[in-house]
Amino acid sequence: MRVSAGSISEIPNDRCVALADGRAVVARVDGAVVAFENRCLHQESPLAGGIIHNGVLICPLHFWRYRLPSGVHAGGEGTLPGYPVEVIDDEVFVDLPDPTPRLSVREMMLQHAREWERDR
Repeated sequence: MRVSAGSISEIPNDRCVALADGRAVVARVDGAVVAFENRCLHQESPLAGGIIHNGVLICPLHFWRYRLPSGVHAGGEGTLPGYPVEVIDDEVFVDLPDPTPRLSVREMMLQHAREWERDR
């Protein structure tokens, strides 16, 4: 699913912003645009609003740090899942995976019941 992030000048270089209903974040680093899943590796908190300082994205909740543009955790705990970015005539496009369909409450309960291990 291709999503427009607007013009390159609208994307900040000092923080990351949410894209596509909060599924992803985008930011500008050294003139290039990067996009990642909007989920910190620490406790899956959103990265949207995270500050970028000296090429490092800082999670706004628990201050985990990721080197940009790679998304590698500064402490070696993994890498943020990234998305391809393309700039065409000053407009930024991000290729995101198709959203997974939401389950109804009934479907969630049935799935939980199937996975639940009963004590015998």
